Amino acid sequence: MTKPRFPIPLTCLLLSMVSVDGLAQDVTPRQNTDISSNSTTSELRPPADIGKESNDLSNKFVDTKNEVKAATEILPAAVPKSARMSGTFRLQAAKSDWSAQLEEHIPEFAANAEPQNITPSLLRRMRQDIGDILATEGYFSPQIEFENINEGALRDPNSSSEKIIHVKIEAGPRTVISVVNIQFEGALKNAVDAREAQAIQRRDAAIEDWDLKPGNPFREDLWSQSKNQLTEGLRAHVYAAAKLSSSAANVDVESNSAALELVVDSGPIFSFGALQVTGLKRYQQWLLDRYQPPHEGELYSRARLLEFQRALQNSPYFASVAVAIEADPEKAHGVPIDVNLVERKPRDLSFGLGYSTNTGFRGEIAYRDRDIASKAWDLRSAIRIEQKRQVGYADIYLPPHDNKLDSFGVIADRENLSGVMTVRDAVGIKRTTTNGHVEQRLGLNLVREKNTVEGEQTQISKALVANVGWTWRDVDDAFAPRNGQIYQLDLAGSEKAFLSDQRFFRLYAKYQRWLPIGKTDNVILRAEVGQVFSDGDQGIPEDYLFRTGGSSTVRGYSYQSLGIQQGLAVTGGRVMTAVSAEYVHWIDSTWGVATFVDAGDAADSWHDLSMHKAFGVGARYRTPAGPIALDVAYGCQTKKLRLDFSIAIAF
Repeated sequence: MTKPRFPIPLTCLLLSMVSVDGLAQDVTPRQNTDISSNSTTSELRPPADIGKESNDLSNKFVDTKNEVKAATEILPAAVPKSARMSGTFRLQAAKSDWSAQLEEHIPEFAANAEPQNITPSLLRRMRQDIGDILATEGYFSPQIEFENINEGALRDPNSSSEKIIHVKIEAGPRTVISVVNIQFEGALKNAVDAREAQAIQRRDAAIEDWDLKPGNPFREDLWSQSKNQLTEGLRAHVYAAAKLSSSAANVDVESNSAALELVVDSGPIFSFGALQVTGLKRYQQWLLDRYQPPHEGELYSRARLLEFQRALQNSPYFASVAVAIEADPEKAHGVPIDVNLVERKPRDLSFGLGYSTNTGFRGEIAYRDRDIASKAWDLRSAIRIEQKRQVGYADIYLPPHDNKLDSFGVIADRENLSGVMTVRDAVGIKRTTTNGHVEQRLGLNLVREKNTVEGEQTQISKALVANVGWTWRDVDDAFAPRNGQIYQLDLAGSEKAFLSDQRFFRLYAKYQRWLPIGKTDNVILRAEVGQVFSDGDQGIPEDYLFRTGGSSTVRGYSYQSLGIQQGLAVTGGRVMTAVSAEYVHWIDSTWGVATFVDAGDAADSWHDLSMHKAFGVGARYRTPAGPIALDVAYGCQTKKLRLDFSIAIAF
């Protein structure tokens, strides 16, 4: 039977005192409890050092029944009974979540706790704290006993015996949820009463997502979290000013049950208004419109705001971005969008050094100007000098529009790899479109290439190449995925009638998969395949043929060393495939070890393909930009060990 509520502040009565004869042993049963509030949240408040937060305006707890036991010890004659007792406390309870909470939040239960003077006020505080912590876990009628083992030792400062007070706790039965009653007010209720299907679905989803369901144990932290999730779920879409009108957890100690009652005011329906921008100095507001801001009159959505903020933050123009609204019911119809910006410096000059087993040592100078011709055109240029490759490029990116990013640029590239000297000059245009997980690329490149193979005559080829590609990404972390997958498909082609020496069609596909193993480890799978369809390989730029080998393809073999053997040189083939399987075990948050198997080859036809295999081990070092890998692989065909490594330092 549920007892009536008592509007009395949270109180725990001291059920025993220390007598002149010894330390009392106590049992504290807790009685009927009503936890209610008219504020936005309500719960039983633990002591400040428990580490839990609450927005309660009032908490109610009443003790209506006390049971006291006392045990007396006979003191040694040499120790006066008036001597002050001191000692340490030791928790006597079965291992459980609540006992771990007590050991964490009650200082006297710490492993390194100092001996303390045993006073009535100390026992009162400990009893109060223990009871409050247990109440947060749903135990409202615990039995708490303080038992001294050797009172003489407690009073005798010269005693060599252990000075220990055992605190025996029986948590008692746990309170479970019996009833959950959630009522709604405001625009949501009005829409439900009008039988609007979307509103009914929204209400039902809010009730279904409530975590503390009947039959579950009552826990204060889940009670607080569930209320927060309920209101935040409504605030996330349309109802930006949703709040709790009232909430109560009516606990019946006799039946060990709790009835939860909540009234949620959804507030009015919110829609977006105009942008209110601060921080723009160099750029005009039209630049923000290129990043798909919410339209005036569009129904409010927190996800829509975050999407707009993320787009601005990822742009080259702003160092920091904050996008928010004021959830004022008076402004619900057309709430202004506050956009606070800090612009990046328009120009950057940077230098870098690096090393890779693929192309050797390198140095780089990069220059960037984000406001070419005062039109927010973004120039990205660099000169990179490597032992086996030298490249210079300049690309200009235009401000995006309708999720499309247009760019054009030039490149001059010289490389000497596997006995083939290649000098390439190219100009091109490109459009990148992003739609959710899918990125589409459209491009047109005019390429002139000069190839010199050791011992053979230099060949010059040119091609006007049209290309289209798609990448579908679904990974949990863009820089260091642990779970997810990536698909990539690229198509390219040229026609003799359009500034090209050879007609060809090129297809390339790649698949990568990350599988989590346990809490930290993962398996990485990779497969790639490509083919060039043409009458022959003469006149096709080397950049559009296939070679493989190196740290990112088939480890254990030199970079671009797998292809068509021509004397001492290796040229590109018209077919290629490569596969890899890798297991990574992370020792801690920074360092990991890996083992892997790779295989792949490139040739002029599938009949000539011979898979070159390798296996090895490696080290991983986690950085914000992704893991750095150091691998040692054994090439089965070469019967040699090879180190694969890459690092870059910008300054």
